[in-house]
Amino acid sequence: MTGEGSEDSTCILLDTCCLLNLYATGRIADILYALPARFAVVERVLSESLYIRRGEVTGDEDDTEPVLLQPLVELGLLEVLQVENDDEAASFVSFAAELDDGEAMTCALALHRTMVVATDDRKATRLCGLLNPPLSVQTTAAMIRSWADARQIPHESLRQVLSDVRERARFAPGRHDPLHAWWHAVLHSEE
Repeated sequence: MTGEGSEDSTCILLDTCCLLNLYATGRIADILYALPARFAVVERVLSESLYIRRGEVTGDEDDTEPVLLQPLVELGLLEVLQVENDDEAASFVSFAAELDDGEAMTCALALHRTMVVATDDRKATRLCGLLNPPLSVQTTAAMIRSWADARQIPHESLRQVLSDVRERARFAPGRHDPLHAWWHAVLHSEE
């Protein structure tokens, strides 16, 4: 089972940060299902995605909980990819000189398989733009906003989702993110 309308659609390859941010929403399954794309991660990202913070729920904001991705894989919402050939391996090694391993492997597979990269990392975004042809990039904010629009998520619920990402994944989009103002407006408005 892939997302709605995703049978013949683009595959979005999530890096560690985006995967953890979506997981921190508590609604990752619905997000992956609602968006018109297939979603995948590389093995390295899977091994880097170990835990998120529980947030304020337990009173100890640094208390953690494990990231359980196998149910998403079993539901067909998330695919795990491996390096399959020498070209992908060579690109990974080249990109790893500039990026962390998870981002480097994500970019390498996306390049050779014509996939979209989901990252909030500025270095990875810059690298994707310099490639020939450039790789398309999605951000956490763009995916959450698309999901919220598709599902018509009520303002208060959306604010809670963004708050959960901030508290549990310690993420907010940087000022260079096109949806920076939208994100902060949702978090700080009453309606």
